[in-house]
Formats: sequence, C-alpha cells, structure tokens
Amino acid sequence: MEPGVGGVMSFHRFVYLCGWTAVILLTIAGFAAFNADTTTEATVAARSTPTWGETAGAVSAQGWLAMAGSRSTAAIVVPEEEGSTTLSSAPPSASTSAALLDTGWLDSLAVRGLVETYFGSGDVNRAVRLAWCVSRFDVDAINPSTGAAGLFQVDPVMWETATGEMGLNAPDPFDPATNVAVAAHIVYQGDGWTAWDCL
Repeated sequence: MEPGVGGVMSFHRFVYLCGWTAVILLTIAGFAAFNADTTTEATVAARSTPTWGETAGAVSAQGWLAMAGSRSTAAIVVPEEEGSTTLSSAPPSASTSAALLDTGWLDSLAVRGLVETYFGSGDVNRAVRLAWCVSRFDVDAINPSTGAAGLFQVDPVMWETATGEMGLNAPDPFDPATNVAVAAHIVYQGDGWTAWDCL
C-alpha cells in the first residue's frame, strides 16, 4: 500500500459515516417533532409555513434519496379545477396536496396528476411523454440555446403570448402547475402539439 493511501481511505469512510449520522439524526428529529395526536389535516392546511419537524423530515427524506441515488420526488400541489388551463388565485386544499421534496425533479405520477388537471383525457399520455422527452420531468430545466424553460420547455416568446392570453401576471415558468397549464393552453388554443418537436 502506498504511503498516505490508508489515511485518505479512512477520511472517506469518516465522511461517509458522518453523512449517514446526520441523515439519521435529522430523521429522528423529524419524527420526534411530529405529534400525530395533535396534528390534523385542518391544522396542516391552515399553516402557511411548515414546522421545524416537517422541514427536518423533508431534509431527511432528501438525504435518504440522495444517498440512495434517486432523483425523483413526491407529488406537488395542483389546483382543483378539472381541465382548466387557468390558475386559481385561491390556495389549493389539503386534499389536492402532497409532500413536496424540493429537488427539482418530479416522478411520473406527479407529472401525470398535473397533466390530468389541465389536459383532456385523450391527451394525457401524449403530454406526459412530451414532458419526459423535453425535460426528463425536471421542473428547473432550461434550454441554453432557445431559453425554453420548465417542465414542458415552453419557448419564451410562446410563454409571453400564452400567459398574456390567459391573464396571468408575470408567472413563474419553473412552477410546475403554471408550466403545465400554459402548455395545455398552447396545445388547445395556440399552435397545438406542433409547438414541440420532441414527439
């Protein structure tokens, strides 16, 4: 064995052990802070910010996902109007929300849930395939050559046109629900599926 190699290997083991210890401690803190007897869906829905226990639990889950090599997340909040291509200003109810792990990636079920909200039932599979093709379900994706952004990689010019027609004031293209709603608007009231060349 070369001199110094054993020290490097020991250091890597130490760092690995520290990482797992931090994840386990955050998991314990998250579970300890959550008291199922006093927390109901109504109190969770009424809170605008998560408790430190919920935050610790989310960070812990992200750590487990990172250590396991996963890039997927849980579901996200979507508006309740079925088939709507406009966003409601009212906050979504607790029944339509699920835990959001802020990794920037959605799993196929979360994407399908959003797509089912804004696209017609006959177009859901096609829209999910399109989102996978253009962004790999990465809500933070940006095309460096065209500036297209978000889950459906909507071109900036098309984004401005569609959001203006929808009456949205400076919407965030990286918000998954908004991006899907704009994509549905483009399909049904704009250029159709030809706006994307990925199908």
